[in-house]
Amino acid sequence: MGEPSRAQGTLKRLLEAEQQAVEIVAAAERRAQDTIAHAREQARQLIQAASQETADSLRTRVEEAQLTASAGLKQRLEGVDAEARELERRANERFDDAVEMVVRWVTGRPA
Repeated sequence: MGEPSRAQGTLKRLLEAEQQAVEIVAAAERRAQDTIAHAREQARQLIQAASQETADSLRTRVEEAQLTASAGLKQRLEGVDAEARELERRANERFDDAVEMVVRWVTGRPA
């Protein structure tokens, strides 16, 4: 009789060990799922931060490019404006010379 009781005890311990193994595996699966979810959230946050950093960097570069282009255009406009004033001054000189020449021609005075 001792043997069936001993076998039953062994069987009971084996069943308990199996139950503990099932619980350990289930707990490990839950921890793995939690770890994966946490890793996904960290990855999402890192991607979002990198995206924001890239957008900020691009925005800064665009602003710098706009300032550079604006300064270049302003300088070119100033140059064109100065050139236009010089052309206007020369045209006025030519016009004055032409008027004086016509007046001399009409009045018969020598140049």
